[in-house]
Amino acid sequence: MGGVVLDESSVVESPVLPYVRMVVSLIEGIQMSPNQLGNWLCQALRQHSMARRRRLDYVLAFLNQHPP
Repeated sequence: MGGVVLDESSVVESPVLPYVRMVVSLIEGIQMSPNQLGNWLCQALRQHSMARRRRLDYVLAFLNQHPP
């Protein structure tokens, strides 16, 4: 299965990172180094496993919250 792989080295080397740093600085009022921001982004955007519950349990919970 193909997909997007988010690793810290590609995030730190991204040409968009200076703009993200500026936005974080304006919104949060903190200065972060490129390495700190890359680490923070990787942690924040990490995909969580669905292994804690069976898939059927997720589907049933969704249907209970959003009935047809």
